[in-house]
Amino acid sequence: MPISEFDPDSLIAKVNEEPCLVNFLDTPITYKHLNLDVTVDYYSGNDLPPHLCDWTFNLVKSNLYDMYNNSKEGWSDEGKKREMLAPEARYLIARSSADPNDLKGFLLFQMVQEETMDDDVMANCAYCYEVQLTTNARNQGLGEFLMNLLSCIGSYWKMDKVMLTVFKANKDAFRFYVEKLGLVQYIGAKEASKH
Repeated sequence: MPISEFDPDSLIAKVNEEPCLVNFLDTPITYKHLNLDVTVDYYSGNDLPPHLCDWTFNLVKSNLYDMYNNSKEGWSDEGKKREMLAPEARYLIARSSADPNDLKGFLLFQMVQEETMDDDVMANCAYCYEVQLTTNARNQGLGEFLMNLLSCIGSYWKMDKVMLTVFKANKDAFRFYVEKLGLVQYIGAKEASKH
């Protein structure tokens, strides 16, 4: 997982002081494909409304609880909530453009310094903690759109990589990240990275 301590003068520290990391994009951020017409809203972990805190947590738990429980780490409500509400946490929440209460999915990320497999070099990363979609929003390109949006945000803020961790047992996610998005899996690791 990402390293939480970093040099206060670093690029990561400066980026994490920014209240909004998407001001450079045209707004509203929208995505339309097939039957999906969504608007993507940006929140920091500090300003995520309580109903969205609950919804994002419940979606992660619904989608990944069994995988966590079958891993050596196991599932912890408290640990997952702490991770999701970290001060550096940033959210891209996808909702119906017609009905703001019709939530479709989200991407949770942080800008962090992460040790890579490249001779243990530290890299500035846009680190995807979660990309979760509701059942009715899957297989319509929304996950790819959110990941490409993260890549765009990372590039704008001069991050070296987009990184994430995925369960080895999650074969569909591996195919999505590696085959669809072109992320590179580090050998011997459970991370995939886009250079």
